[in-house]
Formats: sequence, structure tokens, C-alpha cells
Amino acid sequence: MNLLRKMLLNQLACIAWTSVALSTSAQTCVTPPGFVDIPAPAATDKQLVSHTEEVAVDSPLAEVVSAASKTSLKDAIRKTSSLPSVAGDYPLGNIPFGTPGARRLVCLTDGSTLEEQVLAREESKSSYRFRYIVWNYTSKVARPIEYGVGEFRDSQIDAGHTHIAWTYSFKLKDHEFPGYLGALGRYLFRVYFLDRQYAAMMRGTLQAGKATAEKESAANSR
Repeated sequence: MNLLRKMLLNQLACIAWTSVALSTSAQTCVTPPGFVDIPAPAATDKQLVSHTEEVAVDSPLAEVVSAASKTSLKDAIRKTSSLPSVAGDYPLGNIPFGTPGARRLVCLTDGSTLEEQVLAREESKSSYRFRYIVWNYTSKVARPIEYGVGEFRDSQIDAGHTHIAWTYSFKLKDHEFPGYLGALGRYLFRVYFLDRQYAAMMRGTLQAGKATAEKESAANSR
């Protein structure tokens, strides 16, 4: 078990990740030489490894959604010591990001890229849902991952408070470590990476988004 843990940590130490904001950032990001645009995989609920983080925001739902839409992807994601940060993004197609079907290329600070597509966006006066898929990781350390699916579910607690739940799920490749270990591999991935380094990034990102939304609410109330 110690050997499996060491192998897993070595492969996942700097794994590529994304994404929170709905707006397209203006940072430099272009398609790299030899880039191949791969269609998004068909997401399934089977054999996914998932983690959820939650936060309560002292702001109305509409202002939480508004603040997120104004925040660039680069500024939205919180950098950690073990994960690369976002350098920028580049639209793939003419559909504005945030709209179902919209796609973009995301450039990371380790020189790698990935693709992202909006799967669903639903909004009402009391709830908000945003679901997206991430795939085509070019980073070697992300080799074990087939794709990732992220989903935000925001719900209005009352007129001045919003609850946010962010779930991230990964599908591991069946022919790569640790995916070829089946249930054991998914357990190792969750325990040694998803529930630790990735969870820390998710918590930091939610806290930063909370601070931004509450600051905007305070300004609007003046």
C-alpha cells in the first residue's frame, strides 16, 4: 500500500485542473503547435470519483452569480503549492462561454492545456446550476484522468444569503495507474489527492468567491 501511495502522489502532484468563472479571460492563451481539438467525451455517472465543498455567502443569489460572471478564470481559481494555476483561456467556437455547448481552451502555468465545455446552465430566482466537463489534458502528470466534471449548485437561503455546493468528479482511465486497479485505484485517488490537494484548492476558490460577492453586495447596499 505504501508503494501504491507513493506512485499515486508522484503522478498527481501537479495535476491540471479548472474552472469556476463563466467569463472569458483576456490573458494570453493560444492554441499550441500541434493542438488537436478532441470532441468532449460522453459524461457518465458510473465509476466517478467525487468530492464536494460548500460555503454560505452573505449575499443574495443574484449578486453571487453576478460576481462570478465578472471574475476571470485566472482570478477565480486559487493557486496552491502543488497545483498549477490558470494562465488564460481561448474560445473554441463562437458561442459565449457560460452558454451550454460553449467550449474553450485553458492554458495552465506549467505549459499544459486542457479543453472545457459547458454542459448545462439553469437559473431561477431561487437557484442556479452550472455544469461543465474538462478533458484533453496535455500535462503528463494528468495522464491517469480521462475527464473531469464540475458542477455548481447555488441556492438562495433567504433574501440576503446564498448556499453554494461545488462538486468535482473525475473519470480515471482504465488502462492507466491507478485506474486499472478498479475500486482500489479510485479509492487511492480520492484519499490521497481529491480529498486533499484538490479539496484545498476548491475551498480556497469558494472562499475567494465568497469574499468577492460579499464585497459587491456591500458596495451595492451603500
